[in-house]
Amino acid sequence: MKKPSSKPQKDATPSFDLDREGNAAELFAALLDTADTGLVALAPDRTVCHWNQWMQTRSGLRADEVLGKALHDIFPETRMGRVSLAIEDCLKFGMPAVISPSLNQGALPLSPLPQFAASFDRMEQSIRVHPIKTKSNGTLCSLIIRDVTLAVQRDRLLRKQAAELAELVTQSKRSEDRTKAILQNTIDAILVASDDGNIEPLNSRAQELCGPDGDPELRNIIRFLLPDSDHIAITPPPPNRLLTDLGTGVIEVLALTKTGRSVPLEVAISHFSADQRYHYIITLRDISQRKRHEMEIQRTMAELERSNSELEQFAYAASHDLQEPLRMVSSYTQLIARRYEGKLDDTADEFIHYAVDGTQRMQRMIDDLLTLSRVGRHGKPFHPVPLDDLFDAIVANFKRAGSAPEGNIIREDHLPTVMGDASQLLLLFQNLVSNGLKYSDPQNGRVRIFSADTPNSHRIFVEDNGIGIDPQYHETIFEIFKRLHGYGDYAGTGIGLAICKKITDRHGGILSVTSNVGEGSTFCVELPKELPIVATSESM
Repeated sequence: MKKPSSKPQKDATPSFDLDREGNAAELFAALLDTADTGLVALAPDRTVCHWNQWMQTRSGLRADEVLGKALHDIFPETRMGRVSLAIEDCLKFGMPAVISPSLNQGALPLSPLPQFAASFDRMEQSIRVHPIKTKSNGTLCSLIIRDVTLAVQRDRLLRKQAAELAELVTQSKRSEDRTKAILQNTIDAILVASDDGNIEPLNSRAQELCGPDGDPELRNIIRFLLPDSDHIAITPPPPNRLLTDLGTGVIEVLALTKTGRSVPLEVAISHFSADQRYHYIITLRDISQRKRHEMEIQRTMAELERSNSELEQFAYAASHDLQEPLRMVSSYTQLIARRYEGKLDDTADEFIHYAVDGTQRMQRMIDDLLTLSRVGRHGKPFHPVPLDDLFDAIVANFKRAGSAPEGNIIREDHLPTVMGDASQLLLLFQNLVSNGLKYSDPQNGRVRIFSADTPNSHRIFVEDNGIGIDPQYHETIFEIFKRLHGYGDYAGTGIGLAICKKITDRHGGILSVTSNVGEGSTFCVELPKELPIVATSESM
């Protein structure tokens, strides 16, 4: 057997014998062409001696189109730019340079990738200029171009976000300062309370009322009012400190200042959730001024009611007391007229006629005053009143009195049923119909009654074809004793429309007129569908 050789075995892996001028040069050229950066080499005479594949792709120029040409001939816009200056310094003095994206005014005019084309007209580049020493060719200049468009885009976005964040912080600070100023200068006391019973005053007014120098009982009252205060040991506040029932939704409490002055406060409570806990915002509003106004209004209303009652009693008493002497005067004047008519001279007959007419007008005026005084004092409770039946009764009354020719009162369609005092509504519409007939031609006078509904009310119209009313008198005709004509022209006391107005007011309605001289008049009685509380209380 042969002894194994003691010489070391050669590696089985094949090796390449690369010389500097042969395969190695091809390998280096391939590596440069496949690099993900642009590689450009310039000879000492400033002409391009290397142009890799990356540059061909981004510039759109093949290597055979640019080799042997100066860079400023390939890209004329770089003639006086930062790149040309850096190349000059590199070849002349051997100085390296780096051109950042911020100096892209002098960068190479390379096209950006498609995804950046909408935002960038040219590629954002970082260019490194570096000298290369060779044995045969002297000093070369290399340009390494990196595409930093994505980084620039990110930088722009970060700068924009930073600016927006700074603006948001500024606005937030401004809003916070404004909120603090509003809280400090508001007239209401504002506090915040958590569900553990801790109460913190937020402004000076709250500190004044609930702070160390404020009302010690007020904090306890606030805790008592909070919805989640069941688990906190709280003593109920004194009854005289709660001014309203807790079930009303509007809570009023009484606070005591350090000087001993009582201050009525309106309490409003709202809640919000934060830090997985409930918190409450309590607003305390000083309602002293409002309470004083309410008391003043109540006192004024009581005085008005007392005054109205006294006036009604006076009107009723005066009218009632005037009845007896007037009745006696009227009876004797009528007796004189019957007994001595034609037996005296014409002047005496005229005087007797004036006396009888005067007593009769006085009698009618007193009767109307009594009716007016009874509207508010002797009204009946409100019940449903079918207006069709009511106008049937009105037409029958006029026919019985012989004061309306057949067909002069026209009722169109169906009239609604309203809530009210039937006897007063009868008087109201009877007066309006009577007015329409009185101020119309006795033979051709016509009164039309019709209605129209609104969402909240019934509107009943009484239209005539009479002499009409000048618009300047549309308000004054509803005042007592306001007449637009003399007693000799049209009969009446001037109280009829005042009675109509008072009846309409008692029913919570509105009485108005639309008219022009010579064009007739249309009176509108608007009665609410829902009975007002005021009207109900007065009617009982």
